[in-house]
Amino acid sequence: MSQNSISHLSYKRIIISLLVFLLIPFAERLLDLWVNNPTISYTFVLNLAGCILIIYDWNLFGIHYNRFKAKPGDCILYTIIGLLLVGAWTKFNSSFLGGYTLVPDHETVNEYTFAAPAILIAFTYIHASIYNIAFKCLTDHFDIREKELLIILASGFLFGLIYTLAFIPEFKLDLLVRTYLYHVVLTAILSYLYNQSSTFLTGILSLGTISLIAYFFF
Repeated sequence: MSQNSISHLSYKRIIISLLVFLLIPFAERLLDLWVNNPTISYTFVLNLAGCILIIYDWNLFGIHYNRFKAKPGDCILYTIIGLLLVGAWTKFNSSFLGGYTLVPDHETVNEYTFAAPAILIAFTYIHASIYNIAFKCLTDHFDIREKELLIILASGFLFGLIYTLAFIPEFKLDLLVRTYLYHVVLTAILSYLYNQSSTFLTGILSLGTISLIAYFFF
């Protein structure tokens, strides 16, 4: 375990960052009343929220970039492990579990070819950045000393629940359970990568890349 147990984020920064994250689905629903296309609405909101979080938490991003740069071998190794774990879990979800995930509509991407790069980036690497930053902010004050497995599991159960309740499109019990299970395990994987590499960039690269692959092949 290599993650530092001492928090570097103020409560103000944590609260504001999480509020930006939680406002995403509400902003999308409001915008969609006018746009009437969830893919276009989410593209705009995800890109905007991602820019806000990255700019607002730029120092945090810089810290994690420097950690990656300081130990590129270890971070690349855990990025590869992340690709395998997230890839296997995403494929399982796509083929068997059926939990809800944010995926752009193929018809919209094909229709708005000029906007395809912005759409795909929003639903892959921007979404992955938002996911990992929000997860980091939520668990920033967790004391992980000698409790790594417990914190990984707790992170999955807590952030998985918050993400599921915020983003699920309709509150059907079976969909809720399947989506919650998917995000519990996904968050636990990202938590494991973070704890081992000391940077959330491994999780961003893993989740973002698999999301892009999943769009074309899953």
